[in-house]
Amino acid sequence: MSRRDRAVIWFGRLVIGATTFIMVAIAIRQLGAARAMDIVLRSPSAVTIARVGLGGFPLGFAIALASGLTSSRRLLIGLWLVAAVVGGATVARVQGLVLDGATPYNLRLLGPEVTLMVLSFTAITLERRRSRRSLTS
Repeated sequence: MSRRDRAVIWFGRLVIGATTFIMVAIAIRQLGAARAMDIVLRSPSAVTIARVGLGGFPLGFAIALASGLTSSRRLLIGLWLVAAVVGGATVARVQGLVLDGATPYNLRLLGPEVTLMVLSFTAITLERRRSRRSLTS
């Protein structure tokens, strides 16, 4: 394997690793984040729903992503998963900006989300090229 191929693999792992870390952090601070945004949870069921939506889904996503860190065969799948989930979150955030107006919180998160999307698509492109080269070699 060439030095360039190893660099491409490690770049993809860096994108997946950073996203995994972010998702674990989101899952850990789930209810605190809801309180910080003035979301009032008035019943035990509401708290459970918030735990699942704000904690369970990001944690499950982080676990799925972690499997892409250990296998170069699963790397491309992990990168597409990052692009899909972060892309979906970014679309929802832009929709919120259009429908609800710009808030400092949403504007602050939009930049990192777009950056993560660009990094994931860059990594996908590089990994696809690497995979094609290794098949023809």
